[in-house]
Amino acid sequence: MQRNLGHLLAVAHERADRWLATELGAAGLKGLAPSHGDVLALLFRKGEATMHEIAAFARRTKPTTTILVDKLEALGYVARVPSATDARSVVVRLTPEGAALRPAFDAISRRFVRFLYAGLSREEAETLERLLGKTLSGTFAQRTSNLERRRSRL
Repeated sequence: MQRNLGHLLAVAHERADRWLATELGAAGLKGLAPSHGDVLALLFRKGEATMHEIAAFARRTKPTTTILVDKLEALGYVARVPSATDARSVVVRLTPEGAALRPAFDAISRRFVRFLYAGLSREEAETLERLLGKTLSGTFAQRTSNLERRRSRL
């Protein structure tokens, strides 16, 4: 058996990003990138979140999270506001313009699921998810965590 899982994952990621970027553009959501999806998904779910919560949810470094939130703020979709529980911190909250993205976001998400699973039977989809989950929770996850810890110290 050929060992090309890394290549297949990279190709799948690139194709998914391209598909999402096309869908965002077609929906008239100019300026948004696929990388903004995790930030918006968390805020749609929670209403507001700290930068730390966003970084953890999106599996991004703090500097990358700051860049993503800066862009969403510049587009008028989110605002940083003082935390109601900690005077030293801020939370990120959707603006009315950001909340208005929800229907388009949900529609794109539903189409994305169909795109990802096209051509797979239910059993194949379940097997794929199970095996990828197993791969990601194994040694790969430990090595990734170690790498992320090293990066956060830089």
